Amino acid sequence: MTSPPPPRILLTGATGYIGGTILTHLLNTTPSPTPSTTPITCLVRGADRAALLTATYGARVAPALYRDLDDVETAAAVAAQHDLVVSATLGYHAASVQALLRGLAWRRAATGREVWFVHTSGTSNLADRPVSAGFVEAREFDDAEDDVYGYEEEREREWAYVQRTVELGVVDAGLALGVRTVVIMGPTVFGRGTGLFNRGSVQIPTFVRSTLERGRAVVMWEGKGVRDYVHVEDLAELYGTVVEEVLERDGRALPTGKEGIIFGGSGRFTWMEVAEGVADACYEEGKITDTRVESVGLTEGAKILASYLEGADEAMVEVGLSSNSRTVASVARKLGWRPTRGEEAWKKGFRDDVKAVLGKTE
Repeated sequence: MTSPPPPRILLTGATGYIGGTILTHLLNTTPSPTPSTTPITCLVRGADRAALLTATYGARVAPALYRDLDDVETAAAVAAQHDLVVSATLGYHAASVQALLRGLAWRRAATGREVWFVHTSGTSNLADRPVSAGFVEAREFDDAEDDVYGYEEEREREWAYVQRTVELGVVDAGLALGVRTVVIMGPTVFGRGTGLFNRGSVQIPTFVRSTLERGRAVVMWEGKGVRDYVHVEDLAELYGTVVEEVLERDGRALPTGKEGIIFGGSGRFTWMEVAEGVADACYEEGKITDTRVESVGLTEGAKILASYLEGADEAMVEVGLSSNSRTVASVARKLGWRPTRGEEAWKKGFRDDVKAVLGKTE
């Protein structure tokens, strides 16, 4: 009796910050969590990007072209040829992830095999609204103990937040379609990515750009908000851990569905620490003369910072750059995830991001 072929893997977002780092981790880790005989399919826009992926990684990748995130027909058709989809594209685009889920459901119907969807989300889904709504959440969420899905549902009824809306839709669709879903909810991600394309993070460079332009760092709500952080390479290792669990052990240790929302934080910070770290790094580069941090209101802060964030409004700036969101990554730890880039790397990251924004990083 012949053994079944190894599961086929599809990665979206391979040209992005997180997705590109996930790809290099999956390909370059020894031993690799993915079979060397089965290439990772990468759904990408543009023949030039596909060509660079092939030139760099050879037969270990199989680029598949689609128009963009709105090309849901192609996304579904490609997903239908795979058993595991790792979605690392924009967590705000409902149509694209729903298309991938439909494709996986078709795959399951055709093969009778279990299919998996790993979705990229963020802990801003749990964030409070300390300024606009007067709601401060002091709770620390543990993914092995707390009903994260239920909490998100409750918050969603009060205020619809697009990333949370999409995430809940992923879980619900997975349950309806028979697709096993795991949501990896990343906190503030820092560090230089290892992919071929976008290697820069978002949140900290936003503070860097505003500080360089204004000559002084700013915070909202006096910088009192507390969040978690993770280095992008540590986060990629968590994805690798999840992929390996699916491939090697059929995902037996993975919670899925409503219980399958897991965290990926490795350290904790305040927004004031971010502003101070950015100010000090800009000062070291001789780009500002005053390291004092200016505390501004939400409306003013949103006007300053939203200009560096495509599509961001005041509400998104509040939950993304000033709020509280404390998490404990118990599930990841139980799976064997051991992040190694801690406080020293976090503090060094401010200097690295300043250099990157100034064009001093290769």
